[in-house]
Amino acid sequence: MIKRLLWVVLVCAGCSDSPSKNVVWEKTDLDALPGFHDDQLHEVLPALSQSCACLKRTHYMGHNNQKLILEKEDWKAFCDGLEHAKNVKADVKSFLKTHLVAYKICQETQGEGTFTGYYEPLLFGSLKKHGKYQTPLYKFPGKNHRVSREKISKGALSGKKLELVWVSDPVDAFFLEIQGSGRVQLDNGKTIRLGYAGQNGYPYVAIGKILLDQGLMEKEKISMHSLKAWLRKNPKKAKEIMNKNPSYVFFKKLDIHHAHGPIGAQGVPLTPHRSMAVDTRYIPLGAPLWIDLDHPAKENEKIQKIVVAQDRGGAIKGIIRGDYFWGFGKQAEHGAGLMKSKGSYYLLLPKNHVEGALF
Repeated sequence: MIKRLLWVVLVCAGCSDSPSKNVVWEKTDLDALPGFHDDQLHEVLPALSQSCACLKRTHYMGHNNQKLILEKEDWKAFCDGLEHAKNVKADVKSFLKTHLVAYKICQETQGEGTFTGYYEPLLFGSLKKHGKYQTPLYKFPGKNHRVSREKISKGALSGKKLELVWVSDPVDAFFLEIQGSGRVQLDNGKTIRLGYAGQNGYPYVAIGKILLDQGLMEKEKISMHSLKAWLRKNPKKAKEIMNKNPSYVFFKKLDIHHAHGPIGAQGVPLTPHRSMAVDTRYIPLGAPLWIDLDHPAKENEKIQKIVVAQDRGGAIKGIIRGDYFWGFGKQAEHGAGLMKSKGSYYLLLPKNHVEGALF
């Protein structure tokens, strides 16, 4: 599972939305999806194929409140067709229209929600503590090891041989926990991949809200970029502020090829601009989605495309809620850091079974 940087995480991590019966499904033809004819549909085929490998082994979803029950057999025709992806590429649009039907997800009469972004960061580190490499990233000590961030920062885990790597920037280390995975370029020239291994059992407290409550930052100016800048500009206060979040994330080394994305909650590599993290109480892992979102950096432009629900995050709560994966690198960091977009999404379901499963 990957945790991530969210507007909700930064400002109102206490917000929650428990499962309820007020989910409304509005049937829509794929041809009528906003931007459907403009998307480069072939780009999503690898992400769909990876999810199909899981869907064919497991039950897919079950929403008893909305009487939606789908199992692995219901995706057989769709997933079998994806195995011939080279042929599908010639006419992906027709393939999708043949096999899928769209349902817009609404909360009663509300069809829009908030969508944020996340990415895979790059840190700089060493396998030994020395020089500028003074901040440890720890292995998971076990489920029964409940210790707060403040105690960890004061050495509660020192001497237990739990250090995976020492990194150069405590602010980057803090935000790596929010993203949940990343790469560390070592001083010996090698690069390692790290992924989420566990958490210390304490709830997440948003540092953006702390700075807001203390009058140290204006709500309109809070973003990942502004928070990092504030912490680095105020190093003496930074540790105190970060320690007010008692939650702490542990990591593990991942054996993933550099060309592949980090592993999401579905157990498959995430695909930049084609993977989405969702609230799995409403949207199940593996589900194809059509998204219609305001672009965070381009006024009056939209992000309209097929993505796949391949991840979840503890701070993603709500019927119309998603976290868009931007990928790796500075450009991905920029997009993810700006994103708190209004938008909507549509759940794409297998046409041959859905009429008997829904309503």
